[in-house]
Amino acid sequence: MKLRPTAVLVLFLIGGVAALLGDHGHVVTGTTFYTTDAVPFLGSSPVWFPVLVGLAAVSLAEIRLHLPSVRTAMTLRQGLAGIAAVVGSYLVTALVHTGPAVPTTALISAFAVLIWCAFGDTPALVCGALAAVIGPVVEIVLAHAGLFGYAEVCDGLFGVAPWLVPLYFAFGVVAALLGELASARAES
Repeated sequence: MKLRPTAVLVLFLIGGVAALLGDHGHVVTGTTFYTTDAVPFLGSSPVWFPVLVGLAAVSLAEIRLHLPSVRTAMTLRQGLAGIAAVVGSYLVTALVHTGPAVPTTALISAFAVLIWCAFGDTPALVCGALAAVIGPVVEIVLAHAGLFGYAEVCDGLFGVAPWLVPLYFAFGVVAALLGELASARAES
């Protein structure tokens, strides 16, 4: 593992807190709903949700460090901007979830492209693509297992929202950026 334990903890917490913020937006707007209270909740989310997102953030950051051309000139400011861009995109999905699927997905896709252009590189595409596939698949499985669901108006991708794909892509790009940032800070 290339990430230091402190970086793992920080990245896990960033992913978990961002997940809680975005998920709260989804729950209060009716974008998503949970069907069981068999586990403890942190705010509006069952404890497993921020744990999964935190683990995904750490995993994607670690994957980025195993890909070529790790950038070392990333700044804390870029990291913070990337986090804000993904959380903002996540919250936008809560606000526009009742809109038609194509323009809503196109909007989140445009945000994802801007996030990649501002913070990504070619290896970050790999992290973004992994997140864009694995994230929605995990959500589809969990939704079909009956743990949660999406509002009927936005569940057009096998029971989850189509805009999850670009949202997860953006998350993967920023997780890669944070991995590079953590690596650069550890070396200095």
